[in-house]
Amino acid sequence: MKDPCDHYTFDLIGGVRKKTGRKPLGERAMTAAERKRRSRELRRNRLQELAITVELTREAQKSLDKMIEWWGVSKKEAINRALVIACQSQTGRTGLLFDFDPPSVAPKKARRRNGSGG
Repeated sequence: MKDPCDHYTFDLIGGVRKKTGRKPLGERAMTAAERKRRSRELRRNRLQELAITVELTREAQKSLDKMIEWWGVSKKEAINRALVIACQSQTGRTGLLFDFDPPSVAPKKARRRNGSGG
């Protein structure tokens, strides 16, 4: 018999053992296939925002190879720099080739309408 004041000793008669491991997300534990399906879906959603696939012309590929050679960076970094520089040149800012910070986007101020109406 267990002492009612003893909260540390396991009750050998009629005691219920806690299940080991992490608690399930639903009513029951997921199967291996369900876990993998969920993992793939989460990964797909995360990568969908980051990844982009493009086809380049031969001329664009040669230009990209030259940028990689000049800057000594990866394709990803060369494309990022080229896009930032192109954007800055369109907005009147000159791009820095090596120490660049992406342009910060300031929120637009709301315009006030002058005139009649409400």
